[in-house]
Amino acid sequence: MTTDFSIGQLAQLFDIPVATLRYYDEIGLLTPARVNPHSHYRYYGTPQFERLSTIKYLRALGLPLATIADFFAARELSKLTSMLTTQQQQVEAQLRLLTAVQQRINTRLAQIKTAQSANFDVTECVTLPERAMVALRQPYRPQDDIELVIAKLRAQTGATNEIFLGKVALMLDQQAIQAGHFDRYAGICLLFEPGDTVPPHQEHLAAGSYAQRIFHGTHLDAPMQYRQLLADCRAHGWHVAGTAIETALIDYGITDQVAQSVTQIQLPIKTLPSSNFRLYTK
Repeated sequence: MTTDFSIGQLAQLFDIPVATLRYYDEIGLLTPARVNPHSHYRYYGTPQFERLSTIKYLRALGLPLATIADFFAARELSKLTSMLTTQQQQVEAQLRLLTAVQQRINTRLAQIKTAQSANFDVTECVTLPERAMVALRQPYRPQDDIELVIAKLRAQTGATNEIFLGKVALMLDQQAIQAGHFDRYAGICLLFEPGDTVPPHQEHLAAGSYAQRIFHGTHLDAPMQYRQLLADCRAHGWHVAGTAIETALIDYGITDQVAQSVTQIQLPIKTLPSSNFRLYTK
């Protein structure tokens, strides 16, 4: 029985591309048992089988080739233990990162679902938990370039990797609302979601009751929605209790079709115990 196997046979036995075996030879990770001096064909024996099996096992654990080469250079139990411990720590860090990404994806899908199935043009009373945020308080009008303001907020907070579509909201303070100045925003804020790394200097939106209104349109269409929102609040005995948060659930960053734009207004309120208007808990 032959103990020599061509590179093609080895590739077939171990389900690995021939090009990969050639590369392993080039970097000295897996050299053939012999090379025909005339044809330059590579031939492998059972000792190479054992080494290739170890390489495949360590690669399956996510170890880089350079680390595997270091292990073969030492071939010590302590080296393998150290190598696997380091890899374990890296895998745990990757798992934490993937978990955070999964949370962000779930949140974004939930936001899109909300935007698609919302009770449009209806004022609802919702109970919301406390939410972390960072804010940039400077006058803003819908006609202004919001991307410049977002860039300033990003620089101020150091939240470069935390900007995601739909998380930037406009803030309309209580005085502007009561004066009917529905396009004179006090600033913008970045709302943090599960999975985000929240900076230590964050602020919080208070938990409690909010009058919520979701409508098709952009921030430019918000004034008429605020008027209806205030009318509904007066009708049900709700009192404005703070700054409104206005968020584009679906905007130009997601779709080029303006008709598909969806915006949400959440206005903190104080409700009367006898109020029997719609109450939703989120």
